[in-house]
Amino acid sequence: MKKIMLGMLIGLSLAAPLQAQGLHLYQDPIPLGSYVTDYDDMLDKAVSRNHWRFEREGDKRFARLSYKTYEINVELVESDKGIAITLIDAKREGCTKNCDVDMDKVSGWLVKLRRTIAYDLTLAVRDDALRRTVR
Repeated sequence: MKKIMLGMLIGLSLAAPLQAQGLHLYQDPIPLGSYVTDYDDMLDKAVSRNHWRFEREGDKRFARLSYKTYEINVELVESDKGIAITLIDAKREGCTKNCDVDMDKVSGWLVKLRRTIAYDLTLAVRDDALRRTVR
């Protein structure tokens, strides 16, 4: 019995840091570099590809998704590490039954949003490399 308890304690102590570090894949910043001169234009194209709306209020950038009964609002935070996605809220407006927010779906949409932004940045890097080789 003591060996089982000791094994469980060791297992839990090793698993706890993994959960704390890898909670949300979409929060990992996307490094920008110097390839993009107009971030707002790139973000607008990237988020609109998957039916998100890009909005800018002052120096803050937001992406909003209205899909079926889901309303998801995120902030696109620019830092020295790149652009990160921060979930503001996820609601289900106008829902009549089963109105709980499925966070697995929301996380999936946010990961796809991050992937789309990273893809557009990859295209910008490719275009910059092609411009440099043509000269």
